[in-house]
Amino acid sequence: MLKQIKSVLVGIGMLGTFSLFGQTQNCEKCIPATTQIVKGVVIPPPVVVPKPQLNLPSGQHPFNTDINIVPNGSNNKAANSTQMVTEYMWEGENKWNEGTSTKLKKSGNLLVRNRIGDKTSEITKVTLEIYYNQVLLIGNSFTQHGPHPPIKWFGDWGMAASAPDKDYKSVLERYLQAKRPDTKVKIMPTARIEHDFNNYDFNFAQEIYGELFKTSDLVVLRLGENNKDWEIPGSQYKAIMTRFINMAKQHPNARVVITSVFWQGYPNTNKILKELADENGYDWVDLIELGKDSSNYAYGLFENEAVAYHPGDKGMKAIADAIYEKIK
Repeated sequence: MLKQIKSVLVGIGMLGTFSLFGQTQNCEKCIPATTQIVKGVVIPPPVVVPKPQLNLPSGQHPFNTDINIVPNGSNNKAANSTQMVTEYMWEGENKWNEGTSTKLKKSGNLLVRNRIGDKTSEITKVTLEIYYNQVLLIGNSFTQHGPHPPIKWFGDWGMAASAPDKDYKSVLERYLQAKRPDTKVKIMPTARIEHDFNNYDFNFAQEIYGELFKTSDLVVLRLGENNKDWEIPGSQYKAIMTRFINMAKQHPNARVVITSVFWQGYPNTNKILKELADENGYDWVDLIELGKDSSNYAYGLFENEAVAYHPGDKGMKAIADAIYEKIK
């Protein structure tokens, strides 16, 4: 019988130095294990799937930070590691993804586990929150417009907001700084590329805003209302905007967000902007429905119709909310 048991141990790779029936037996390799012997047959120990660990602790981290998963936690090799699969999933999703690395693209609870066949490890859970060091808002008068007495606009902020802290830039800034007070929000005006995109001076833009392009890890394009939409079909608008965005996202981990036009009647502009988002993995924020709601405008609050045709405080907050929902 002893020979039978020894033969079984050799067959399953567990032969080592062990005590059996009061006798010491020698073998080439052993692993710590609890075995059962039933009618002369050695039953292997149950499969124990190790719990994985992550390189990131719970807390705040920059957008696009590398997330690396150590499948065996302590880096010790499991006996059956060749059969083991590492999987991760964001809480609220319903599908596990295979892999040992990903990028931080959203805030939430990240769940990680190992699997061997139908057996899974204990789940490792970390709570991760994205933050941005500097945001660049590339926008028109919705973002900022200086005083212009001929139309009786005397502010120096997003046009038609009732006060500097009521425009969408300021509301979005408060949201971001509530999570990370050091976050900065900067503005780049878009009048030149909206009014005459065919003759846009890229060298001038790089000279003036180059440092912002390099240091902004979130770039938001909130533009289009000044486009001549009928000129877009058959033009170089898509190629020019591609070059424009590539110029603006010089930070190595920059996230790019593009919004639709707020006003109605810009199908060609919206089509190109949406294509740029879809084809390049940029985030798309649709503002069209917000623009259909007359209560989002400043009607009746300004004598000049052009000023009143901009978002009032309600509309400005709605724009900020839509952008923040995408990037938080």
